[in-house]
Amino acid sequence: MMEGENGRDWVDTIVGLDAKRNICAVASVRVLRGIHEAATAVVGAYIHPHWRGRGVGRALLYWQDGRARQMLVEAFGAESEVPVSISNLVDAHMTDRRRLYIAAGFFAKRTYRVMYRDLAGGEVAPQPRHGYRIVPWNQVPQDQIRAIHMEAFQQAFRSPLRALWWDDAMNHFDPRWSFLAVDSAGEVVGYAITGRPAQRWVATGRPEAYIYLLGVAEAHRGRSVATALVGHTVAAASASGACCIGLDVDMSSPDGAHSIYEHLGFVDEAAEVYYTIDQ
Repeated sequence: MMEGENGRDWVDTIVGLDAKRNICAVASVRVLRGIHEAATAVVGAYIHPHWRGRGVGRALLYWQDGRARQMLVEAFGAESEVPVSISNLVDAHMTDRRRLYIAAGFFAKRTYRVMYRDLAGGEVAPQPRHGYRIVPWNQVPQDQIRAIHMEAFQQAFRSPLRALWWDDAMNHFDPRWSFLAVDSAGEVVGYAITGRPAQRWVATGRPEAYIYLLGVAEAHRGRSVATALVGHTVAAASASGACCIGLDVDMSSPDGAHSIYEHLGFVDEAAEVYYTIDQ
């Protein structure tokens, strides 16, 4: 067992060995100790293709379920009353793994669609409407932007994790492609955090941009603020030589975000299903 990055998380891992003591499988449990509004454990596993379909995944998940419960009690206390969950994101096309989670008592709560738009070069940023302006990231103190993020995602699914989402997005942050929306009084009402997905760059060999977070204060929704932010991000990434830009969207979003992104030229590429046991 070990601490995660910056001591924020608590991680335990188990490995599976074959007869020659070669590692053929690995599974982990990560307890998010930096989140205090909910007790959250995230599980993950990988099994060598040769050993799939032999019950290894079932054995790993059995260990993960039990170990996650132990770690959550140790981290938050047996008398804690905060919501508890054990969860994982599973690629939508991995039907065997999805059946495994269902059989173990996990429920599919959300589907997240990854969308991409190709960039041809020369994309032009749209003109904001209703008196809003889109400005560079460095024109406003970061604590004000973070406050808008915390407000914008207050009612979102898994909202206790919104501080973690911010930290993770800032790890990829590129100021060239990240923008703010301000109203006529100069107050921040929305933001887009965009960065470079390093793993995708390595895997595809193509320079890409990715919108990790996009948020608009509730009082300013329905006024094309998000559309303007995405448009400026697209134009900036294109001007920097990026070949495409991506984002992900909760398919259960009440504001019809998927349709909005389709209208902006994004197309579906992949999907992940969020499985969880909640208590």
